Amino acid sequence: MNSKALCRISGTVTAALLLAAQMSALPANGASLTSKPISACNFTAELNQELTRGDGIELTVGQFGAGVTDVVKEVWVEYEADVSSGKPTMPAFGYTAPGLNEYDWYSDGNWMDNPTSSFTVTFAVDPDYPIPAKFSLQLWGEEEKTLDTLTVKTVGLVTGELDDIGMATRKGDVDDSKEVNVADAVALAKYLTCESDTLANPANGDLDGNNRLNAIDLTLLKQGILNGDFNKQSTDETAMEFVKHIKLGWNLGNTLDAQSPGWAKTVPTEAETSWGNPVTSKAMIDAVKAAGFNLVRVPVSWGAKMNNDTYKINDDWMNRVQEIVNYAIDNDMYCILNIHHDNSKEDEKTHVPTSFPYFYPDSAHYEQSEKFVKAVWSQVAERFEGYDNHLIFETLNEPRLIGHTNEWWINPSNPDCVDAMDCVNKLNAAALKSIRETGGNNAKRFVMMPTYAASPDTANLNGMSMPADDHLIAEIHAYRPYAFALANDGTQVDTFDAAKDGGEVVSFMNALKGKFLNNGIPVIIDEFGAMNRNNEAERAEWAKFYLETADSFGIPCVWWDNNAFDGSGENFGLINRGTLSVQYPSLMQAMVEATKNRG
Repeated sequence: MNSKALCRISGTVTAALLLAAQMSALPANGASLTSKPISACNFTAELNQELTRGDGIELTVGQFGAGVTDVVKEVWVEYEADVSSGKPTMPAFGYTAPGLNEYDWYSDGNWMDNPTSSFTVTFAVDPDYPIPAKFSLQLWGEEEKTLDTLTVKTVGLVTGELDDIGMATRKGDVDDSKEVNVADAVALAKYLTCESDTLANPANGDLDGNNRLNAIDLTLLKQGILNGDFNKQSTDETAMEFVKHIKLGWNLGNTLDAQSPGWAKTVPTEAETSWGNPVTSKAMIDAVKAAGFNLVRVPVSWGAKMNNDTYKINDDWMNRVQEIVNYAIDNDMYCILNIHHDNSKEDEKTHVPTSFPYFYPDSAHYEQSEKFVKAVWSQVAERFEGYDNHLIFETLNEPRLIGHTNEWWINPSNPDCVDAMDCVNKLNAAALKSIRETGGNNAKRFVMMPTYAASPDTANLNGMSMPADDHLIAEIHAYRPYAFALANDGTQVDTFDAAKDGGEVVSFMNALKGKFLNNGIPVIIDEFGAMNRNNEAERAEWAKFYLETADSFGIPCVWWDNNAFDGSGENFGLINRGTLSVQYPSLMQAMVEATKNRG
């Protein structure tokens, strides 16, 4: 093993003194100590063999009983040592990896300033350079300055899926205090050197994203503490100032919001694809950003993924939602997260009564509705508290009396409509209270609230009231003019004339100005679009007019994309998720051009 390839530093060294040296010498993967028994490995071999400094023990994967198709993810080695001298030690492992570096050698080691008499080191295998049939264990150091010998007791191979350490809630906050400071660095250092067996939140310490805690994580944590990277707080911008950062948004439609009784309790990715869309990938969100969007709205249905009695959201579902949110946040994009299709008493196709938690905005269902809304937002807000203002919460999506005569069109003289609008206002307020009570960044997080059905119609606007809070944004959906953008009942048209048809767009935006903008409340139209009618040029003209008009009012817009392009349904697809390309480049270019002065 070539000593120049070994550059891992581990232990409780002072960050300020060694930070620069550590950061300049970080390898791709890392060794770390573990408090788990070596029996956790898939394959083990007891050796009880002495390891001398400068020499090595040659091993083969086959002698552990692993098959030729078993991919080794980690090598664990259980050691014993005479530590009476107090000298440090560096156990290591390595193997030939052609093309990796000038030595064709992959190696990893763990420097132990204060070794204990028995310990287990885990060595991560570089996935880009899989471990071959043979590998070696070695001991590195300097004569008379480091330990001369170790006894290799047992060696283990991990070949299956690695245990998931969970999802981070606030990166670096391993003691789960909602603040990242020296105490977190000390806690992680003690864990890595086996001075403690547990961390309050180990996922928060996985800063290199390899699903393991190691010396790289400790170094990154120290660096982040020194630089102040982890305690990002919500800013003191007003909501009106904040929305100016949003250039153009895109909806991940018909995906995490997909919902039907037959898919209620499936694994996350199966539910995610149940309406025909592919599993969401980072590459998809990269393509969305490359197209010109700087915000992703992630519609989510939660009820079918909750315990019917406790209303606890399934961990797997929450983790999957967070993973997709991270695709946007890590891409320096804004993200809207909401409650979406959880608003129905029964399945619209089968008319089977809803068997999982939901809300319905009338007085008869208000108690259970408030319980559901509070349960979702208290859990979601707690999970995402550490995220800064790039993450926006949206309380409800199009809350309405599904199945009622006035499901979409409010009659202000109808008592059912008056009651429903009052319930929507109360549910918005209950959601906000649950979010704010989690504290931290959620105390000032920007929160969007819809009117009844998220409609900009006069009756809906008049019936809406918002709590006294200076970090609120009004949420509206507007597919206007209706005949061109949304109608699919025989009244639709496939041409757009700004002089003739544009008044419908200008009119509702003026109404938004009177209700919200004039009172210091910004608006985001987080669903808009025009269906494909094989009229891309007309849609491009419409998009230019719509978005330039919205920009003149200071209103950012978010395209509804359900990845549907042809057929008799609502074809709002724009980014093809199969090819990761823009399906209608002229339309996209018109949208980019119309919003070039935003953001």
